[in-house]
Amino acid sequence: MKKIILSILALCVATALVAQPAGSKLLSSTERAATIQKLKTHSTNLKTLKVNFTQEKSSKLFTDKVVSKGNMTYKKSNMLRWAYTSPKTYAIILNKKGAWFKNEKGSVQNKMIEGLCKLLLRTINGDGLVESNGFTTSYYRCADQSLLVLMKPTDKTMKEMYTSIEVYLDPTSLLAKKVKLNEKKGDVTTITFSNHKKDIAIADSEFDE
Repeated sequence: MKKIILSILALCVATALVAQPAGSKLLSSTERAATIQKLKTHSTNLKTLKVNFTQEKSSKLFTDKVVSKGNMTYKKSNMLRWAYTSPKTYAIILNKKGAWFKNEKGSVQNKMIEGLCKLLLRTINGDGLVESNGFTTSYYRCADQSLLVLMKPTDKTMKEMYTSIEVYLDPTSLLAKKVKLNEKKGDVTTITFSNHKKDIAIADSEFDE
C-alpha cells in the first residue's frame, strides 16, 4: 500500500535536469516573484476543483505503455478524493475524520496516508508549488506560454524514487494541465488533466469513506 500511496502523491507533486528543459525559458527574478504571488492568490481563492486524468507510464521493462484513468475531487479545506476508475478501481480519501485507502474490499484508515494527503493538497491548491519542505522549485515559460514548475526532491524518500517532477500549468487559470514524473530507475509517468471544473458545488458526502 505504501508504494501505491507514494505514487499517487507524486502524481500531483517529483529530475534534477542537467540542462534547461527544451523549448522553455527560465523566468527572471521579477517574473518569478510575480508568478509566486499569483500562485499564492490562486491558492487562497480556489474553493473546489474536479478534474479527469489519464495516466501513462513508460517503462524500460515493457514495450507498451500502461494506461490508467480516473478523477480527482478537491474541496477547501482538507478534503480530497483521488480515484482510479480503470483498469483497477481504488481511491485515497481525506475527509474530516481522517485519511483512508478505499477499494472493493472496503476502507482502511491510516495516519501515514493522512500526512501524504495533506502534502498532496498543498500541491493541488498551489501552496506546494510555491514553497515545500520536500522540494526545491524552478519556474519556466514554455513555447506555448504555459508555466512549467520544475520540482527537485530534497526529501530522502522522494529522492530514492524520483529525480524530478514537472508540473505544467495553464498560464491563465494556473490549473495543472500535465504532470511528468521522472523516476530514478528510468521510468516516466505522464498524467494529463482534462475537463477542469473549478469552484462548483461539491457535497461533503463525495468524500465519504
